[in-house]
Amino acid sequence: MAPPTLTDAKEPSMRKNRHHIEMENVSRFPLERSTDCQEWEEVSHEELDEILDLVTENKASVFLGVVRGGSLCKLEGYFYRIRPQS
Repeated sequence: MAPPTLTDAKEPSMRKNRHHIEMENVSRFPLERSTDCQEWEEVSHEELDEILDLVTENKASVFLGVVRGGSLCKLEGYFYRIRPQS
């Protein structure tokens, strides 16, 4: 049996809207959050998915688009961003 390859890896499931259209995917990027944009902490994609499940579909879609575009976005009291490369 051949060893698994990169193409064999399962892709994370993408969030879809009510019309089954995929929203922006940020699962490949390390994310951070902050209450004041000074001190940042890592946030898991699982935790973010739980938060996105609680907001409206439109709010989740806008949030994912803004974050995927490289900007800060505020959601439920935190600012979120893709972690900058060091």
